Amino acid sequence: MKKLITLATLVLTLATAHAELAASHRATIEKLITVMQVQKQFEASLVAGFESGLGTSSDQIKALPQEQQDKFHKAIKKVKDTLLEMMSWEKMKPDLIEAYGKNFSEKEATDIIAHMETPTGQMLVSKQAGMVGDVMAMTQEKMKVIMPKIMQIMQEEMTK
Repeated sequence: MKKLITLATLVLTLATAHAELAASHRATIEKLITVMQVQKQFEASLVAGFESGLGTSSDQIKALPQEQQDKFHKAIKKVKDTLLEMMSWEKMKPDLIEAYGKNFSEKEATDIIAHMETPTGQMLVSKQAGMVGDVMAMTQEKMKVIMPKIMQIMQEEMTK
């Protein structure tokens, strides 16, 4: 859930960024996000963050009656489809360009592009994208241990 809240905060923060970039700066930033494969990483993080943010283990779902499991899976699919539609790459790209443009000057972006186009830079990008799933799986495993304690605290506080 924490990942989902963090992702929502990031989206709201990016949605409020409206700095105007010069055409050459914008073009450089677009090349930067292409070379860095930001779209691939964004989409992988979005789905992984959603799935990790559910905080519900497959064991908990399997413990439900079949009818409830079916309803749960149908609801999750609808939520995931809505999330992917509302936060699609096409909708997020302009805000991401603004955010990158705000944080990287045109010269900095050009320098990063030069490095990222090297074999070492591309190796970094490919490995970084692959790590998203590993990090999310690790986080999800840790949350399985933490969630019962969180639920206990919530229950205790709600019954006071």
